[in-house]
Amino acid sequence: MAQYSGSHPGNLILLHGGAGPQDPSLMGIQKVQNSLKKIGKTASKMLNNMDPIIDVVGYCLLQMEKDPLFNAGIGSALQADGMARVSASLMDGSRQIFSGVASASYISFPSILAKELQKRQARVLTNPGAELLARELNQPINTNLTEKRSKKWLKSLYEDVHNIHNMDTVGCVIKTADGKLIAGSSTGGRGYEYPGRVSDSSSIAGNYSSKFAAIAVTGIGEEIMDDAVAPRIETRIRDGKPLNEATNTTFKEAKNRKRKYGWIAIDKLGNWNISFTTYQMPFIVIGDKKILKEFTVKI
Repeated sequence: MAQYSGSHPGNLILLHGGAGPQDPSLMGIQKVQNSLKKIGKTASKMLNNMDPIIDVVGYCLLQMEKDPLFNAGIGSALQADGMARVSASLMDGSRQIFSGVASASYISFPSILAKELQKRQARVLTNPGAELLARELNQPINTNLTEKRSKKWLKSLYEDVHNIHNMDTVGCVIKTADGKLIAGSSTGGRGYEYPGRVSDSSSIAGNYSSKFAAIAVTGIGEEIMDDAVAPRIETRIRDGKPLNEATNTTFKEAKNRKRKYGWIAIDKLGNWNISFTTYQMPFIVIGDKKILKEFTVKI
């Protein structure tokens, strides 16, 4: 359980690797941190080279979906029937447009679809639409059954499934030097949940951005949706509260309710906040190619 805050006037990128990493060991967390740093540094270069902000957030999510360390894309957790069903979303703050994919099977990189849906009339899809769009975009149609996830699913058959929570959803929020904001999130879900369960990552509760703030949330999705975490923080900022005050209030509420989630947040002025009520949440903050803050592993 922790909170971190800061401010940076230029380009700013925050990435998180989830509020409950699938490998919580020292080595496992360090691997996640190294991956976040590598992705963040490249993304920062893209932003400084004036690449469109939507391309930068799309790059960050896609790289995490390609890395089996994370519960997203090819590393997605498996539901109770042994299927991976992925969710992802983007929200462009300057246009205040949300798009996403909800609990879609046979999709490897849902963030690519979420980005494409920013331009479509139907902006949130599940199957069969998600699979049709993936084929239209020449994206791979796979089951995402990695050996590690399959072994974990088999182990879950003999455990108390009510105590299994994969909370290593990935997320990214970005602010450009001129104040544009965007938020993105991608996940493979909780793991061993009821088939077809939908994650908060495909809803505004878990991913929200406007011209005032951008927030990406991770943790137990049902609690995130019950509390409408991302729009709750954004509304407080929109109504005039400083980011730190808005996030502190939300953090106190989460602790009082014994919630298990966390978030990364930025406002248009470059103030940023990272909060989580869980034991760990790998993250990195990069401003104009410089690492401003990163998660310290708890032993």
